[in-house]
Amino acid sequence: MNFAHSLIRPLFEVIKGSGSLGSIHVCRGNWTKDEKTLLSGSYDKLGRFFDSIDVDMLTLEFSTPRAGDIDSLFENNDLKDKITLGLGVINPRSDTVEDVDTVVKSAEKAMEYLPPERIWLNPDCGFATFSSRSMNTYDVIRQKMDVMSKAAKILREKHC
Repeated sequence: MNFAHSLIRPLFEVIKGSGSLGSIHVCRGNWTKDEKTLLSGSYDKLGRFFDSIDVDMLTLEFSTPRAGDIDSLFENNDLKDKITLGLGVINPRSDTVEDVDTVVKSAEKAMEYLPPERIWLNPDCGFATFSSRSMNTYDVIRQKMDVMSKAAKILREKHC
């Protein structure tokens, strides 16, 4: 972690100095649909690291139980006071299309820590990991993105 910090922290200092938003994504794997082979574990062990690199935005996977509970992200750190969260609410590795209510509930859980304007809904990762083999068909991708858009509209109407 010290080595990663020594590489990443200076980059975020440059990004902050440029007036741009600096974001970091923690990928748990996007090469297979087999959830059992992908990385798992809560973000509690990374909270202080994220806090120490002074990142503006965290783009994190939360669409599967492999990521743990969102509560763990905010344990023992000051992240809730300063970050924007790119909340992963769509699993690009699954053919199952998420339910709008489930996405809304995930965002509302994040609102226990962050105000709505600092929560962005997004897929866990990209849908097209390999140019010759995307994780899903375009039809499934479209349906998943529609769910995310509908959830965002509901959340804006309820909370903004």
